[in-house]
Amino acid sequence: MCIFSCLAAALAVSGCVAAARAPGPSPRAERLTAVRPPRAKPAKAQAETPAPVPSLRTPADRSGEADRSNKKKAIAESEKGERAYRNGYYISAERHFREALRLSPGGLYAMTGLGWTLYDSSRPARAFRIFQKTRKLFPGDGSVRRGLGYLYFWYGRRAEAKNLLGSLDKKRWPELANIEDELRERILKGLPLPRFPGDRKEAKMKSRNKKTAGFFDFLLPPPSDSKTEESRIPESLMEFFGIVPPKKIEKKSPPAPPPGREASAAPARRAGAAFRERPPPFRTMAEIPEGALLHDDSAIWVRAFRIDRLEVTNALYAAFVREGGAPEPPFLKKPRFVGPHLPVVGVTWHEARAYCKWVGKRLPTEAEWEFAARSGGKEVLYPWGNKFSGRNAVFGLRPDRGGPKAVGRHPGGASAQGVEDMSGNVWEWVENKFRLAGDKAPVVREKITYRTLRGGSWVNGRWALSVFGRTGDFPGRRLPVYGFRCAADSPAKGVN
Repeated sequence: MCIFSCLAAALAVSGCVAAARAPGPSPRAERLTAVRPPRAKPAKAQAETPAPVPSLRTPADRSGEADRSNKKKAIAESEKGERAYRNGYYISAERHFREALRLSPGGLYAMTGLGWTLYDSSRPARAFRIFQKTRKLFPGDGSVRRGLGYLYFWYGRRAEAKNLLGSLDKKRWPELANIEDELRERILKGLPLPRFPGDRKEAKMKSRNKKTAGFFDFLLPPPSDSKTEESRIPESLMEFFGIVPPKKIEKKSPPAPPPGREASAAPARRAGAAFRERPPPFRTMAEIPEGALLHDDSAIWVRAFRIDRLEVTNALYAAFVREGGAPEPPFLKKPRFVGPHLPVVGVTWHEARAYCKWVGKRLPTEAEWEFAARSGGKEVLYPWGNKFSGRNAVFGLRPDRGGPKAVGRHPGGASAQGVEDMSGNVWEWVENKFRLAGDKAPVVREKITYRTLRGGSWVNGRWALSVFGRTGDFPGRRLPVYGFRCAADSPAKGVN
């Protein structure tokens, strides 16, 4: 019994202890179940940002940079317009030139390019306004002066045209002959002659005055049916320009020979005579003084001579065909090479030599040609200087649609003596045989000696435009890139 009583007492004591511990967890359990706070990470040392430096650029500097950027873009647009103009894409050329003027207003190249684009695309009134604005900004530019002079001649303002061009000689300015042909064609078709752009404002004012004065028309005399002198179309270009026609000289019949004598017949002039009866027009030539033509390893003394300022044109060569009996060049039937102011092409070396002899001149030697292109033997790369400018020459055109341009259109490309188009437009025959650099013997192919051509053409690249550019070919070859100009010996002092 005592054993059972001891066990019951022990159980009762253990139950009391358990009851006493039941209300809460043990300290160890509390330590295990407690949520630890997150460990704080050590703060990284942040780099100190430097204080902003105040900009030293002023608004004027930023405006200057924008202007320089626009000028570069304008130059690029002008070059695109020039390429389009040379290839005959006048709409594209106009777009590029106008974009260049929008980026940089008042640019000489863009304004002159736009003026010539409008001129060649038969929009003379717009071209006249562009050339007038450019003339005010750049009064000394030769291209603007010529364009404005041609347009004054187109509108019948001979005095203004002569003031700008210096003279109205058709041989010096072949474009004037082309303008006269266009005006003659308008007269033959019965079309009114072009009206000067300044006269249109006066016509508008007159029409407005007529409208306001309509209430008093009953006081005016009835209009006559006959045409007035102002509305009458001139019958000839001489009347349009106010030229007094020369009096016709009546040819008197020669007296009858005395009896017993027969009248001696005058010697008939055969067709294709070698020389013309009148002296050559030296006024269209440039005087080149004598001097030394220096090369790397040699020097040639060139005597004073004369050389044509412009290449021989279709109009000049047509007289040789008509009066001298020369064959007509084959390319005159193609529209790209037709026009009195274009340089004649497709002429052989023999025909070029014969023409120069017919007018009392000769072909220039290769030394004379280069001496003139180098402005009297100066150390230059191009006739106008050492810096290349695509606006000074006709080159890089497509063979399938390009062609030579009117002579005298690039006064900026002239030499110091005023000789033009010596770079590009057409290769020019010279007198000498063709020799390769360093060779003494000329090039011979098929027992025929090559002849030399200088200056490059409208189809060549920039490499051929240098004053040292040269090539050779058969003297009888006809190509649409071969032309020529003439030379003559310089007269003695005091002799014209």
